[in-house]
Amino acid sequence: MPASILIVEDHQIVRRALRDLLAVKFSEYPVIEAASGEEVFALSLTEPPRLVIMDISLPGMSGIEATRKLHASFPSTPILIFTVHEDSIYRKEAEAAGACVYVPKRALQNDLLPQLTSILVDINGQ
Repeated sequence: MPASILIVEDHQIVRRALRDLLAVKFSEYPVIEAASGEEVFALSLTEPPRLVIMDISLPGMSGIEATRKLHASFPSTPILIFTVHEDSIYRKEAEAAGACVYVPKRALQNDLLPQLTSILVDINGQ
């Protein structure tokens, strides 16, 4: 199985919308879904994902903490934060935790797909 894209989002509607969008735009990557930070690690044990799209506001472990732990375990896996939080303090915390990109959810149309494309191109060395 080729490396996957992991969506970590507690809202099922948002998770499904992202999954459907990614299935069209990046069909060569299987999409895996998690609803919590804790679930990320169970899904990542067998094979680290190619890319992680992480929300900040998650039940239990926050997306910032999950990013920190995931980055410590898999430092070469890029983590893109996709969140409603636009305050610069969240951006700074996400970057300090190991996130490579921070995209506000309101910027879905303009920023998310170009950022994902850029990350995947960099990973694939193209």
